[in-house]
Amino acid sequence: MTHVLIVNQHGENRGDEAAMRAMLASFNTLLQDATFTLLYQFRDRNLRLEFSEDVQDLPIVLPVMDYLRAVLYTPLKAFGLDARWLLPKPIRVIIEAYERTDLVVSAPGGPYFGDMYIDHEIVHWWYIYLARLFNKPAFLYATSAGPFKNRWMNMVRRRLYPIFDRLVTREEVSARYIRALLGPSANVEVTADSAIQASFVPYIRDQYFTGERRRLADCFLAAVSLNDYQYPYSKDAGKCKENYNQAMIQLLSYLSKRVAAHYLFLPQLYGKVHNDVPYLRSMAERLPEGTSWEIVDPALNSDVQRRLFAMCDLYIATRYHPAIFASVAFVPGMCIYYEHKAQGFMKQLGLERYAFDINLVNGNELCVALEEILAHRKEIEDHLRKVVPFLQERSARTTGLAVDLLRQRPSLETGGHKVKCHC
Repeated sequence: MTHVLIVNQHGENRGDEAAMRAMLASFNTLLQDATFTLLYQFRDRNLRLEFSEDVQDLPIVLPVMDYLRAVLYTPLKAFGLDARWLLPKPIRVIIEAYERTDLVVSAPGGPYFGDMYIDHEIVHWWYIYLARLFNKPAFLYATSAGPFKNRWMNMVRRRLYPIFDRLVTREEVSARYIRALLGPSANVEVTADSAIQASFVPYIRDQYFTGERRRLADCFLAAVSLNDYQYPYSKDAGKCKENYNQAMIQLLSYLSKRVAAHYLFLPQLYGKVHNDVPYLRSMAERLPEGTSWEIVDPALNSDVQRRLFAMCDLYIATRYHPAIFASVAFVPGMCIYYEHKAQGFMKQLGLERYAFDINLVNGNELCVALEEILAHRKEIEDHLRKVVPFLQERSARTTGLAVDLLRQRPSLETGGHKVKCHC
């Protein structure tokens, strides 16, 4: 039986959840007897994910003192002394997962490696370093990476990236960042985001809109995912944020004048600690009186959300995975990106015309692009039907590369078992 340890999973985010679910399903297809241990990071400790696969989940949001004891343990282990008695029970259980695993996978959601994550990046590198400490193969599962401008952290990154036996990114920009960091000879393969490989049947409108809400089934449905972006690199974050908010209100107001629209605001963050429902509500309440809108229940998991995106006529997304949810279901729309991962995805689709930098967002330009989308919806849908299957094959290739790594490592035949692959 093959065991896969998944680290650096981003919590309380439906997009990262969707990427995780798709990855697990594809591993289960190729490794039919696989078991998984997932190190999950939920600030709201009451939250848990449910999976159909055989998954043991272990929390990594632990007291600082627990990690300080792990810091003492790590160099001792590196020098051959297994001072496990230093560790608190939660970290001992994590260490045991490394001991029995066949493969360490850095999860396909939040990348964590790059200047945007520098305040906690070293913690995520520690989980990768443990793979080397226990002589386990490590696989970067189609994440993004970079940018890498901090020269002090770059010295660490250059030493730690080579721990990965295989580097796979979900778009070309990240691959270029890694090659620039490690040198042009760095072997980085570009596939596509994990969530792309999964498809979902659209929710039936008459089943979603029932009773007095039945009339909404006949509306032009627009899926909206907005981001309460804090503009961390701006000298005047408040001004930039209000410019973005006004641009989005202008865009949604314009659409309401063009068609009989009903807006589905779909939360991506949920739980008691990270939750974007208050922000979505504040934006919806700024729309002109009479605008039809609702905030979708944040408790609905990513699978249900994907069916709701597929049910809609158009999407407007300032978050990355909602653009994927809609596009994979052949729903046209636009993406206002705050990281290169979304820009890269729109380029993979061949629809970068409808991708806009959140730092330069302009309401008039968005409305012009929206008018183009409305005028060419059928052509865009047909284009998506042609390009999405190709991207789904690329996305699924990531798991194939991981399984190839399992088969290539002779050291995996430990503990009296061999990797069984159904390829």
